[in-house]
Amino acid sequence: MIRRLIAAALLLTMPALAADLPRDVAAFVARRDRCDHFRGEGSDDPARAARIARALERNCRGTDADLARLKRRHAGDPAIRARLDRYEAQVE
Repeated sequence: MIRRLIAAALLLTMPALAADLPRDVAAFVARRDRCDHFRGEGSDDPARAARIARALERNCRGTDADLARLKRRHAGDPAIRARLDRYEAQVE
């Protein structure tokens, strides 16, 4: 229950936070935040576990390379680099 409340709060605040970011970074942040959310999920229910696995595949695949690419592209912008540095480099 608490996880869902936290996730809902994050989803509601993300558009405001993303408005200050370039489009490519904002898209990555939204996707990677979904990835990180599902990385923290677990379930003993096989159907729920399958949904989580699909969500992980959809949201996490390619984010390691995307993060590295965005860090290179925005290397000259300390604010964007600081935002991107919040994410683990390898989650796949």
